[in-house]
Amino acid sequence: MIHKYFYSIDKKILFQILKRNMRDKELIEFTKLLIFDDDEPKGIPIGNYTSQYFANIYLNELDHYVKENLRVKYYIRHMDDFILMVKTKEEAIQLKKRIEEFLWEKLQLVLNEKSRYYPSEMGIDFCGYRIFETHLLLRKRSKTKMKKNIKKWNCFYLQETLNIKKVVQRWNSWYGHAMHANTYNLITKYWNKIYFKQFLKK
Repeated sequence: MIHKYFYSIDKKILFQILKRNMRDKELIEFTKLLIFDDDEPKGIPIGNYTSQYFANIYLNELDHYVKENLRVKYYIRHMDDFILMVKTKEEAIQLKKRIEEFLWEKLQLVLNEKSRYYPSEMGIDFCGYRIFETHLLLRKRSKTKMKKNIKKWNCFYLQETLNIKKVVQRWNSWYGHAMHANTYNLITKYWNKIYFKQFLKK
């Protein structure tokens, strides 16, 4: 994970990366306007579709470096969150060091302090899940947050102040995410705690 990723993207480097793959002069000038929309040398706005697109292209440089130069077979990235799977701790230490050097020298980025190497038996924390070789679990904070939400929603329901439409959206979002993991018992447990099941789908 990159430390304050969107705010750390160097605009000049980003523009050079994009320009390298463009031929249309008008598109180049338009892209330049999008990137250099203020006087700040670094940072692109979070939430814009163009920012998400630019941010992915920016770290595509890392993708090529890891796969082509470091020759890491098991590597995956989602925006600025990425994982590598290697055979030994020593190899992981060396790769982390080389990646840190590449990110700073080529992209002016720094790894988040939470970036670590762990034995696979502990599971891999990635994209909202705890991934093991044999099964998939939700992150603990996702379970804890939903448990608290259900308790709060039940109180609002009894007080007849529950915003049903908003709660349905939040439940459906969590349920859609949770059902991809090994969570049948967890979902059933939470479902049984809800007082207003008639408004929800399972």
